[in-house]
Amino acid sequence: MWQLLKNAKIYSPKYIEETDVLIVGSSIAVIGRNLHLPDFVKGEEIDLNGLILTPGFIDAHVHICGGGGEAGPASRTPEIQLSQLTLSGTTTVVGCLGTDSVSRSIPELLTKAYALEDEGISTFIYSGAYQVPVRTLLPTLQQDLALIEKVIGAGEIAISDHRSAQPQIAELERLASEARVGGMLGGKAGVVHLHLGEGKRGLDYIWKILEQTEIPITQFMPTHINRTHSLIEQGIQFLQAGGHIDLTAGCDDFPAELQVPAVLSMLEQRDLLNERITVTSDGNGSMPEYNEEGVLVGMGVGSVEVLWRDVREAVHHHGVALEKALSTITSNVAGVLSLKNKGMIRVGYDADLVVLDESLQVRDVWAKGNYMVRNKKPILKGTYEKK
Repeated sequence: MWQLLKNAKIYSPKYIEETDVLIVGSSIAVIGRNLHLPDFVKGEEIDLNGLILTPGFIDAHVHICGGGGEAGPASRTPEIQLSQLTLSGTTTVVGCLGTDSVSRSIPELLTKAYALEDEGISTFIYSGAYQVPVRTLLPTLQQDLALIEKVIGAGEIAISDHRSAQPQIAELERLASEARVGGMLGGKAGVVHLHLGEGKRGLDYIWKILEQTEIPITQFMPTHINRTHSLIEQGIQFLQAGGHIDLTAGCDDFPAELQVPAVLSMLEQRDLLNERITVTSDGNGSMPEYNEEGVLVGMGVGSVEVLWRDVREAVHHHGVALEKALSTITSNVAGVLSLKNKGMIRVGYDADLVVLDESLQVRDVWAKGNYMVRNKKPILKGTYEKK
């Protein structure tokens, strides 16, 4: 199937002069002006009438097979459905486990990733969960990374949190070294995706590992950096030292200055909004609320739709440039995680594309060349969604 998207305003995520994109099968075949479908092929021509065309969004932290459990069995969140992701513009997702690796498992996570891939989007997973030593599919993390295609790193490993396994520096060193070598053997980033809680240690252990080992700072991908003012400042130091930082969208109960739109604006104003900053949704995970004594007082479910909502808000109301905002959920993520042919509108790349309407809402979505969402309605739904 050939599809020709005409008269778009293309952000690749950088703005480019070309206006037309030809999709052949699952890939972008040509980008140019005044393109036409050849007479000898059967295809569809879609006039976008000047609307914005962007790469499909990459959400690198989603509890695809469910999460939660901190308030007992009834608090476990359900598996995510395909259209929840595609309606949000997400065409590539990285699945992870969280607190619960007892009733949830890596085989379950991998199976759900395969299911979503079968339904039409691209999927990867992290091996492990909050706990150290990590739970893996094969005997070691190295083997998971080297031999299992969908495993691209370890995570989400909890530190500075009362729910973590309170890992010691030596354990984290060993984990990072395994991730590094396993990533090298498998041709992957092999990142250690770190869950940061509100604990007073913050990134202290990671700084010590960097001081006393040869492990590079880019091996770590700390998330929830916008959780506290202290973490934001530590995250900026980490960024300035050459590291990656990940911000969590959807934190509506945080002070305004810690929410993604304001943080992206602050980083841009300080000339720090670069290719090593990413945003993820923490979608489909539980949203526990604790009081000062660490007692659970409330529970919610995270939504994947907050990813673009918060990034869009940064553009609309905080003056962040659209190119830079888009990069945090497209090309930056693909770069940090070494995802081939993802995150950009470029010839030879996967045809993962999003059309934004005049108010920057997601209108249309393609994943690997398949038309998934048209005029804000899902064309393709998951196996057990209502048709």
